[in-house]
Amino acid sequence: MILRWVLTISYLVVLVVAILVQFLDPAISVFLFYGVLGWFILSFFIYRLPAMNRPISWGKTAPPPPASAPLPSGSPAVSLDFCTNCGTHVAPGTATCPSCGRAIAPV
Repeated sequence: MILRWVLTISYLVVLVVAILVQFLDPAISVFLFYGVLGWFILSFFIYRLPAMNRPISWGKTAPPPPASAPLPSGSPAVSLDFCTNCGTHVAPGTATCPSCGRAIAPV
C-alpha cells in the first residue's frame, strides 16, 4: 500500500466524522467547517511530499523490485543513415559526414 492511500482514506474518515459530529452538535458546525477545510488544505501539501510515494506494509515485507534484463553484449554496431550533427542523409557504413565532416558514430 502506498502512503498516499492512507491519506486518501483519512480524507474520508475525517469527512464522515465531521458530518456525524455536526448532526450531534450543530452549534459547532462553523468550527467543523473551518477545521475540515484546514485539514484538506494541509493534506494537499502533505500529499505532494516525496515521502508519500513510499510503499508501506504491516507485518510483511515488500517484494524486491524486478531486475532489469541485461542488454545483449557483443551485438554488431549499427550505423545510422544520417548525420547526427547536421541531418544529412549518408550511405550506411560511412565513417564521416560529407557535408560537415564530423565522424558518424555507430549506434
